[in-house]
Amino acid sequence: MRGDTRPRPARPSAPRGSGAETGYAVIGTMISGMAVWGGAGWLLDRWLDTRVFVPVGIILGMAAAIYLVVARYGGLPPTPGAPEKSDTPGGRRSRPRTQKGQR
Repeated sequence: MRGDTRPRPARPSAPRGSGAETGYAVIGTMISGMAVWGGAGWLLDRWLDTRVFVPVGIILGMAAAIYLVVARYGGLPPTPGAPEKSDTPGGRRSRPRTQKGQR
């Protein structure tokens, strides 16, 4: 029947391949970030007859690549059997949860 929705299987946030695959992906992201933004800086330098945009482009490309790598591969997978933290994001301990009407 059309319109029925099936539950989607849970997908991990980032694909976890072998260590070599992850390493090559990180290196490729870093090199491509420097090449793309450095190339854009080189084009701006040629167009404006300056010599400042290539290093700026390389630095911006590296910063963007580092951000992308941390966003994609930054978190470690949780250790099986490890206790969950009861701290709130601010670092304070959370109050114990009780049922309504109880203290």
